[in-house]
Amino acid sequence: MRILVYGIGNPYRCDDSVGIRVAEELAEKIHVPDIEIKWGSIDGVAILDEIVGYDRVIFVDSVKSGQGEPGSIYRIKPDSFTKFQTFSSHGINFITAIEFGRKFDLKMPGRTDIFAMEIEDNTSYGEECTPQVAAAIPKLIEVVIGEIDKALKGKPRQFKADESR
Repeated sequence: MRILVYGIGNPYRCDDSVGIRVAEELAEKIHVPDIEIKWGSIDGVAILDEIVGYDRVIFVDSVKSGQGEPGSIYRIKPDSFTKFQTFSSHGINFITAIEFGRKFDLKMPGRTDIFAMEIEDNTSYGEECTPQVAAAIPKLIEVVIGEIDKALKGKPRQFKADESR
């Protein structure tokens, strides 16, 4: 099973960098041949270039839904994405990109999950997250590691020995 973990965000927009920070940490900890970890500022149709050919994709992103406290972690299934904002300022939204890939018979992942953290500030320029969000990043890392463990179904993982698990 080929798995992609993709951290989405803008490293210069305060809390919007959550996905990137999580992916960078995971890349230091996880060394499994069929798991690839990437990060960047991406959305719209460009998402398809990243996910085609993988069996499973785990996106890590931020969300400002107003439905929870900063640092809250959500698991969002693409079919329930309407609960959260689906507007994209960079073109088509995530759901439309997925539908586009299926319509054109691209080898889409069998499973796609999104883990998003409720954030406080995605408009200020800065490379630091707000305190509540920064404090919750390790928990989000653990959630994603747990998902990877489930996907591997007991296969030995090759995480660094200094991990805190």
